[in-house]
Amino acid sequence: MPCGSERIVVWAGLRVKDGAIEAFKELAAPVIEATRQEPGCIKYDLLQDSADPQTFYFFEEYADENAYKAHREMSYMPAMREGREKLLDKYLGIRVFSERFVS
Repeated sequence: MPCGSERIVVWAGLRVKDGAIEAFKELAAPVIEATRQEPGCIKYDLLQDSADPQTFYFFEEYADENAYKAHREMSYMPAMREGREKLLDKYLGIRVFSERFVS
């Protein structure tokens, strides 16, 4: 990673409505696949809570702020957001972390 670049790590959580687990997984699957192909994406995982299967967490890592911004503006994101809202029981929030790497 170039000197002075700033990696972005994102944690986002949500809980889907009763009966919406499979629909959410189907909605998320193509977005996960597409995001992992984005040039600045380092990691993009969706984890399901083993204690509460209706709860999911996105763990994302991008090379820098530009890559994260590009991800949020991808053509497939509006449909994901719209579909997610229909399945959402509770939004658990998003946290964005940055870490400056110095060589």
